[in-house]
Amino acid sequence: MMSESTKTDNELTKNAVEIRKIIQDFPMCSTFREIDDQNALVRGEMEVMRSNISNLELIAMEMLDLEQSQLTMSQVDSHREQLASCQRQFRLANVKAMTALETQSSRDLFKNANNEGGKGGLRNRKDKEQMVAEHGSITNNLMAISRQLAETVEKSKQTVSNLEGTSRTVEEVGEEHRMMGGVIGQSRRLITKYGRREFTDKVLIVFALAFFFAVVLYILRKRLFPTYGPLEVVLYMLGFTGNMFSSITSLWS
Repeated sequence: MMSESTKTDNELTKNAVEIRKIIQDFPMCSTFREIDDQNALVRGEMEVMRSNISNLELIAMEMLDLEQSQLTMSQVDSHREQLASCQRQFRLANVKAMTALETQSSRDLFKNANNEGGKGGLRNRKDKEQMVAEHGSITNNLMAISRQLAETVEKSKQTVSNLEGTSRTVEEVGEEHRMMGGVIGQSRRLITKYGRREFTDKVLIVFALAFFFAVVLYILRKRLFPTYGPLEVVLYMLGFTGNMFSSITSLWS
């Protein structure tokens, strides 16, 4: 099953390819209206690509696996570079197309001005006025493009700022993971150390009890039963203990 990050990465690749395909169609534009339509298509695809980049960045920040998160963040950086490259290509293609149309309009204007006169003078003057109006429209379009490019540059600056903030956040998360790993490792070593110490304490207690009972048996043998051997003393003590428990039981009953 394809993961969400992989699906978003594939969508971003498709976005970049679609933007470049639209940019390649700019030289075929013969009117400023067609250029405006191409501009709208490119801007729409760029907005979709920005949204997908933000989604992929959010997925990377929510990942628990640090290595996978860093890999996804590298993909985010790569797609941001692709978006910046597409923006540069878009600006260049836009300016070239507008310049070509403006040059063609200027040529037509001067050509009509040179041919003006005679019976066709009124018609040529109208054509000249139409050319002037088209030049005014070209100027307005160029101003609009300049504003759009300024907005694009500002968005790029904001994107870079967001990228720097995200990089710092990822570094802080990585540092926290490393600190937590060190604390967990130290805690594991302490637990292992205390476990070994507990086992050592149990062994020492067993030896202490054995030594204590050995001393008690030795004293009893020397003071109370000098003629008994060690095994006889032990058997006598066991019999004595059993008789004492039997007497206590009979008293309670």
